[in-house]
Amino acid sequence: MAKFRIRLKLQGLELEVDGEREDIPAISAAVQQQFAGLVQPAETMADGHKQLEAAGSVIDAEVGKSKAKGKRRVGGKINSDVTAAQPLEFRHDAAKYGNPQQAWNITDKSVWVLHVLKDLKAAPEVSGPQLAATFNHHFKAAGTIHPPHVTRELGKAKVKIPALVGEDRSQDPSRWYVTDEGTRYAQQLIQSVLNPA
Repeated sequence: MAKFRIRLKLQGLELEVDGEREDIPAISAAVQQQFAGLVQPAETMADGHKQLEAAGSVIDAEVGKSKAKGKRRVGGKINSDVTAAQPLEFRHDAAKYGNPQQAWNITDKSVWVLHVLKDLKAAPEVSGPQLAATFNHHFKAAGTIHPPHVTRELGKAKVKIPALVGEDRSQDPSRWYVTDEGTRYAQQLIQSVLNPA
């Protein structure tokens, strides 16, 4: 097997990878995931038996290879974030929380819903698909949000300083919750609706 070495330096950031030529696609994918999130598990590059899936979870490379061989995909693409989720039922108090606006971005809508659900004690933590289903069910007039976009935008909000949301990855799918900073942000959104300037 032909060995190789990769070294990447980016303003103080250094990356060095050793491996076999046949590992280039797996290592390239791992490097791409590392730069995409910069918070992904570093063990995926250091341990030859682990790699990242598209969702960012670590899997055993040997298991992943054995599953991939011999399987042909029939039909359309299946995404775990798009699986049908049931919306949460709750009684919305527009006088207290206002209504989401079409002009809000996905992060605004998601943080607002997480705050409302937590404040009403309907659900302290919600998965991305369930959050999208709940928003789309109760607030159609504010525009539709899609589960993969919710998960992507909440992931960005999680790494902001200070973070607007947190993620409980102990469950599948992972659950999102609003932080204290997210609560303050949601309250600002509510005030902008209830008391427009």
